[in-house]
Amino acid sequence: MLSNVFAYALKESRVYLDIEDTDNKVSLTIKNISAYELNIPVNELMERFKRGDATRNTEGSGLGLAVVESLINLQKGSLNIEIDGDLFKAIIRMPKF
Repeated sequence: MLSNVFAYALKESRVYLDIEDTDNKVSLTIKNISAYELNIPVNELMERFKRGDATRNTEGSGLGLAVVESLINLQKGSLNIEIDGDLFKAIIRMPKF
């Protein structure tokens, strides 16, 4: 997730991390401003080989979010993505074992 932030966040903008610890789970929220408007539905952005902006000329396979989601799901967690224009928000919830 942080690799994506470093690669695609608006240069010299801030990244916000918030960790919430409850009785049975831990939530990590990552928010940043994208260098590009994310003009793609969230469900499509989570697909393998999809990129947030088809006109990007940076390197990348489009696998990042799909791989992150798979790894989180294998550990019984969840990944939710919210997009509002150029605001990108990822919420990772993991159970405590």
